[in-house]
Amino acid sequence: MTAPDSPADAAEVLDGRYRLETVVGQGGYARVYRATDASLGRQVAVKVFTVEASDERDRRRRESETRLLAGLSHESLVTLFDASLDTDPAYLVMEFVDGPTLRTAIADGPLPPRKAARLAVELSEALQVIHAAGVVHRDIKPSNVLLRPPRTEFGEDRAMLADFGIASLVDSTRLTGTGTLVGTAAYLSPEQARGDRAGAASDVYSLGLLLLEALTSERAFAQQTPHEALAARIARTPEIPPQLPADWRALLSAMTALEPSHRPDAAAVTRAARRIESEDAALSPAARSTELTGATAVLEPGATAVLDPATRVLEPAADAPARRRPPRWLWWVLGALVVAIVVAVAVGIFLSAAASPADPAFPPLPDPLGSHFDDLWSTL
Repeated sequence: MTAPDSPADAAEVLDGRYRLETVVGQGGYARVYRATDASLGRQVAVKVFTVEASDERDRRRRESETRLLAGLSHESLVTLFDASLDTDPAYLVMEFVDGPTLRTAIADGPLPPRKAARLAVELSEALQVIHAAGVVHRDIKPSNVLLRPPRTEFGEDRAMLADFGIASLVDSTRLTGTGTLVGTAAYLSPEQARGDRAGAASDVYSLGLLLLEALTSERAFAQQTPHEALAARIARTPEIPPQLPADWRALLSAMTALEPSHRPDAAAVTRAARRIESEDAALSPAARSTELTGATAVLEPGATAVLDPATRVLEPAADAPARRRPPRWLWWVLGALVVAIVVAVAVGIFLSAAASPADPAFPPLPDPLGSHFDDLWSTL
């Protein structure tokens, strides 16, 4: 296999327009070059078929790929600019994506969950478009995903699905013989491993394996030989690490179900991935660390605590009338009045206790009893 970005075998210009420069990829029957479109002065990718169309099957395969690329439009699908299938060599001219493959990105370590969710959204949307056109990609793998660099300062890279070389029409006659495996062994679905016909659910399965590898930086079914890997996926589902968030575990388990009918379609994957992305974005870095590790998050010194979104701190209303405080002299007057009342009550109680009791008054008595009673009282 020719190494990526290696010089072209010869300085060749196709049809006097496309100047081949370096080899950026090579498959079983074609080689992809970085090239310059001399007419428009732009960089393009030129896919040159290295194997001639020796039979009707090869010719139909090339025509199928050309029709597919020409009829599809999505930001996560490589755009076809031009094609020449009757020349020698036959070639396709496509948009050049000046970025690494997902294989290169995964080699540097697992992707953050939010970035993996964005990857899932973009690729599942691309699958929606090709499946709606009645096409199955059949070879979804990290090396077939290009990462286009951001076009603005605050943008993000975008995943783009490439290499439709072995894509097939869902409702057409297969372009390969019965029982022939088509695709990369490490990412084949169970039905493909059995040699059965691949459908849209097969692409969803392969995308599930791709996302699992993006999140862990480890390939599922990492047996030593392709035969062992194929035998393993027929017998069991891939292991989903328990340290992944619960929503990711649920999505990946569904996408990699053994039965195709148990898997979600591409649209359902998009919806689930969007929810994961939005929920992950809503978490603070400390909360996200707690969710993924189960440990207590410790804020760095000087870090600002993040309030619960339900908590609101209300500022005083600017137009509310200020509460007036009573003047200080009023407090003194009230205090003096209270003291005066207390003193008056105390004096009254004291004077009433010290006063002599008055002579008792008796009712008048008839004489001579009244005179005798007066004389008796005066002697006391």
